[in-house]
Amino acid sequence: MKVLEAKQITHSQYYTVLAIKDISYKWDNVLGDWRSYADAHGINYKKLFDSMEKDGMLHPIMVREINGRYRKWQAGGRRIIWAKLQGYTHIGAYVLTTQQQVDEIYAGQYDKMYK
Repeated sequence: MKVLEAKQITHSQYYTVLAIKDISYKWDNVLGDWRSYADAHGINYKKLFDSMEKDGMLHPIMVREINGRYRKWQAGGRRIIWAKLQGYTHIGAYVLTTQQQVDEIYAGQYDKMYK
């Protein structure tokens, strides 16, 4: 088990470590090289990936549970991709149940540099 832990956990009541294979997200059906796909579709990932190479993952991803599976919720898709590319099997996540929780956490960790 290779775990990508978050460095800054501000809402520990929601924090857990999940198996990446149990999380679905927008890009989980991309075939071939993800970087080529991202470049072709204008997905900004290079600054975030460089930052993660240097500093690790700062904030947990956000997910919600739907029918026994976890779905990425608003933030975390590129971090999941990076973790998979680096061979991680598990990732730190906030498991949330309301949009209000998502909005509160997102406001505190949003960094426009990575958009």
